[in-house]
Amino acid sequence: MRSGRFNQLFAIVLCIGVLAGALPAQEAPDMAEAFEPYWRSVTLQAQLYNPVEEPGRDPNAQATLQISAGVRILDDTGLIGVETTRRDAIVWDQDGVEIYSTVAGPSLSRVYQSIEDATRLAAVLGRGSDFWFNLGVPLDRELGYPSALSRVEWSQGVLMADAFEVVDVPFEPNETWIELMGGLEILVQEASVEEGRYSYRIQASYDPNLVSYLIGGSWHFWRDEVPAPAMLIKMDMLNAAGKSVWDVSSSGSSGSSSGTGTRSSDGRMVATSSGSGQCSACGTVAMIRFTFALAPYERQATLTLENIPLPGF
Repeated sequence: MRSGRFNQLFAIVLCIGVLAGALPAQEAPDMAEAFEPYWRSVTLQAQLYNPVEEPGRDPNAQATLQISAGVRILDDTGLIGVETTRRDAIVWDQDGVEIYSTVAGPSLSRVYQSIEDATRLAAVLGRGSDFWFNLGVPLDRELGYPSALSRVEWSQGVLMADAFEVVDVPFEPNETWIELMGGLEILVQEASVEEGRYSYRIQASYDPNLVSYLIGGSWHFWRDEVPAPAMLIKMDMLNAAGKSVWDVSSSGSSGSSSGTGTRSSDGRMVATSSGSGQCSACGTVAMIRFTFALAPYERQATLTLENIPLPGF
């Protein structure tokens, strides 16, 4: 679970004021145990066309079952992101007869929502970090409407990693570029702090073939694109006690960050991120912690819902 995800280091290496450590390897969880899908609502819609005004349409052709569902994450060990769109889906009626199936071909692109970003946003908003999706099932009205769905099964893409690394950098302006790992250097241009308040500006130069440097949001991959060997999944601010000042459980904590990026003539990316915040209970910011996923990979998780009641007309 997340509470124990980054709690130990295999080794600590001190180099030019930077602390780097490899985190213990993590075994990916069983997908059936890691996720808990549930249905939120079911809508049965039927549309009738006026044959006089729409003579080219079948007046009884439009009937759709709309399923709104969510997925709770029970075990996020090694989980980096969840794809924002579902893949293949199969639906069975109350008698176990398949009434709908779709097989998604190769996708032009894939988008994964960051687990860290979703979790932090959910905590700020005071709601769960569940992922929601909708499934539309066309119905043949001549065959009648099912009274229930005995089973709904679909696949969901997930982004995983078995190894992680953290790098700590002093929270202070520096005129020297700092190498966080091969292919990524940063320059802390601004870092100001007083009790309970902080602000920063960081410039990064990186090779996108070696490192993905995204702070929050989502990751986008084209059809044949694979994840970079290392992916930044979290940037955090720590106080002198090593506690995150972004811990929203702390009284009065708040913060914001933003960033921009461009590609230089040599193919490297140059990105600038800045942010500020306050936390009355967290003390003075002392370190910037970068957490990287190493050798990330994509998997398909098969999720199932059973015994879904349906509305009737």
